[in-house]
Amino acid sequence: MASATGSGTARGAATRARILAATAGLLSASEPRGITVSEIARAAGAYPNQITHHFGSKDRLVLDAAFALLLRDTTRLQAAGRRATDVGQFREVLARTALAMPATVIVVQALARAGDDAPQRERVRLLLAVLFRQSERYLERVTRERDWTSASGVGRDARTFWSAVFGATLLASAGVTGGPSDLDLAATLSIADPS
Repeated sequence: MASATGSGTARGAATRARILAATAGLLSASEPRGITVSEIARAAGAYPNQITHHFGSKDRLVLDAAFALLLRDTTRLQAAGRRATDVGQFREVLARTALAMPATVIVVQALARAGDDAPQRERVRLLLAVLFRQSERYLERVTRERDWTSASGVGRDARTFWSAVFGATLLASAGVTGGPSDLDLAATLSIADPS
């Protein structure tokens, strides 16, 4: 027989997952500023105070949902990279796909809202560490399978690549002329074929 605490924990995890999924769905259709706690609660079949209970704030929830979308979209990025036939095409495909993913813009908007809030900054560090580590593992696997090398190391490649992607997206969102199409994001990856 399950304990009351165990069923409460499962119920809490299910509510948290519903809230996160509902927020991700809303983010896909609207920018973070336009979403209210009431809309999120309604979409999740939850009460507004449950959002605060499970996430602390709307900004924290939006940040978590944005990164959940991005991590989901990176499977598309990885699939595109697997189809590349040579190292140059691999770098180009990764750059183009990362800039085209809708979640990239959503994450940049959520990062901009983190501001000077210390807990938010700490959460950003944690979420970026997950993204960087996942990307590093992918690059490690690809370079090993294809006998490619990374002059800078795949960890540094992953961090530099995503930093450049986010920066280019931020500039484009701000209306800066030039933007992503003028940047050589592919060059941020030091992966090469030594043969």
